Amino acid sequence: MKLDFRTKLLMTIVISFILLLGNLHKHYFFLILLLSSLPYLLLLLDRKYLAVFKGLLFIGLASLLQDWLLTHSKASIFESVLVLITMTSLKMAPGLVMGRYSILTTSMSDLVASLQKMKLPDLLIVPISVMFRFFYTVKEDYQQIKEAMYLRGLTGRQFFRQPLRMLEYRYVPLLMCLSRTADDVAISAMTRGLIVGGPRTTISTTRLGFWDYLLISLMILVLLLDVWSRYVRV
Repeated sequence: MKLDFRTKLLMTIVISFILLLGNLHKHYFFLILLLSSLPYLLLLLDRKYLAVFKGLLFIGLASLLQDWLLTHSKASIFESVLVLITMTSLKMAPGLVMGRYSILTTSMSDLVASLQKMKLPDLLIVPISVMFRFFYTVKEDYQQIKEAMYLRGLTGRQFFRQPLRMLEYRYVPLLMCLSRTADDVAISAMTRGLIVGGPRTTISTTRLGFWDYLLISLMILVLLLDVWSRYVRV
């Protein structure tokens, strides 16, 4: 099931907004459960099993910690802060997972084509596309640095024995890669025709399909329900 980036963006905003405010949690628990499960269901359909496992593991650990703090809390400031952190993390987790799904399943060509169909100006499209490409390249460089450190025997176990050496061998090359990557991404963007005010063709066939309209309608209904329960319902 391939979704358009516009649908993913709307879902990320709505899920984060609804779950963070918590206005529908009391009277529409099953709707909140559906919204919280949607990002994980979409990851499963896209076969991102590792991302689903990490997300569910985080929610499970945060829920256990929250329950333990609420039942064994001694009303200390530190425990109160931990409860606040866990509650906020549980509310933010589905929105963050939805955002991660949007990034993992969207190519650069589809992203730019969707932004153009949203009638956004080139002054926004060009920086956004360059920024996404920059973070993706930095992730690849960081992974290569970790593999090179592993070959030299510098694993996570060595951090407490040689912390300065670990920081030097990991972050100094990363900073050098960041400087080089920024220039390379800017040159690549210009080569691909990302010029402000200039025409640009694309091979992307992104468009809104049945599932896009269905999920967009669901998100709009959730927003209308939130407005109704907040300002109309007595």
